[in-house]
Amino acid sequence: MEKQQSHVFRNKNFNLLLGGVLVSNIAHILFNFAISLYILGIAGDAFGRGNAALTQGLYLALSGLVLVIAVPFGGSLADRFDKVKIMWITDFLRGFVILAVAWVLWTEPGIYTLLAVLFAMNVILAINGAFFNPASSSLLRFIVPDHLLQQASSLLRGSANIQNIIGLVLGGIIYATMDIEWIFAINGLGYIISAATEIFITYDKSDHVSKNSEKKRVFSDIKEGFFYLRGEKAVLYLLLGALAINFFVSPIYSNAMPYFIEFKLALTEGYLFSELLKPANWYSIIMATFSISALIMSLIYARKKTQDKYASTIKFSMFMFAVILSFQSILMILYYINVIEINPVLVMLTIVSLTLGIFNIMLNVPVTLILQRNVDKDKLGKVSSLATVLSQALIPIGSLTAGLLISQISIVSFYFFSLFGTIVATTWVIRNKTLDTL
Repeated sequence: MEKQQSHVFRNKNFNLLLGGVLVSNIAHILFNFAISLYILGIAGDAFGRGNAALTQGLYLALSGLVLVIAVPFGGSLADRFDKVKIMWITDFLRGFVILAVAWVLWTEPGIYTLLAVLFAMNVILAINGAFFNPASSSLLRFIVPDHLLQQASSLLRGSANIQNIIGLVLGGIIYATMDIEWIFAINGLGYIISAATEIFITYDKSDHVSKNSEKKRVFSDIKEGFFYLRGEKAVLYLLLGALAINFFVSPIYSNAMPYFIEFKLALTEGYLFSELLKPANWYSIIMATFSISALIMSLIYARKKTQDKYASTIKFSMFMFAVILSFQSILMILYYINVIEINPVLVMLTIVSLTLGIFNIMLNVPVTLILQRNVDKDKLGKVSSLATVLSQALIPIGSLTAGLLISQISIVSFYFFSLFGTIVATTWVIRNKTLDTL
């Protein structure tokens, strides 16, 4: 009898996967950190500060919309073809596209040409992500035995948080001191290095390819995945709850936080440690504290035994998320109506981010494990992609709504919208007893 692995780091394929995403994720996080600030900056120059938030909202909404539309097709392909090949091909494509845009930036095009290139890049990257994400998220179960799934999932999330910390710190430093072209170049090279590493991952493709190699229509695959999820009522309800909550919560960090950094903190003199930290550095600190606490929680979860039930943990984490984010919305409302000054806001935002990281892991590790453990292997790609759609489909609309509220009414109106919506959506989710079966 083959000896059972005692630790996931003894698994060569897991190490290749972990190493493969390390460089690309750091570069990707650095890129995402900079792009919202950059879009706000050039849109402010082109259209004025009032419409900059709307342009940023359109950019975010376009990416999210393309991802939501394309990801079910990516999930279908992930269940029918070699997952590893899908990963390295899409990583190579992303790398070359971003390097091409870096070259365009070095040619110093006009603002309108630049915006057109960035929006086109946004669409291409979203399509590639729609094919990469289902393949990578469903690969874990094929390269790691079931008894190590929680450990592997926790370590991957922990690794992601290390990457977040490094990427955000580097992002703050590079964005504040170097031209944006270098961030694009680093990101493009990161994807190419990652693709070169992923090529060497091996797994038994017969577990899913042979069962799905017949010429079925992609829409039939998507329909099959939907009906499978419909039979898992608790999982489906959890995803619908995430859909509602993400609509109100996601724009806080994708829209409102960059707006605060670019148009408030950057224009404020004498903010905390201003002699040492530029606004971009503060942005990276606030975001990185989330990853620091999430990393600690990931390491704790990696040492825990797999549980039979996670309902109480999931509900408690959702409740705490709502409490903390509601506090953040109230804090920002008080700041924008001049009740609280900038320095207490910076400190409290850092503490809020630190606390959210803890409950992010307490929520997402169990959800990931439930999907990996409960879904049939040959349906894991399509179900994972549909789970992405069901939990994130309203994020593009949320980003656009936030852009409209911020640009056409006020930033305060957005935070009231987020506060009310977060409370209502979270209460609706945690009061339903369907989740008790998870």
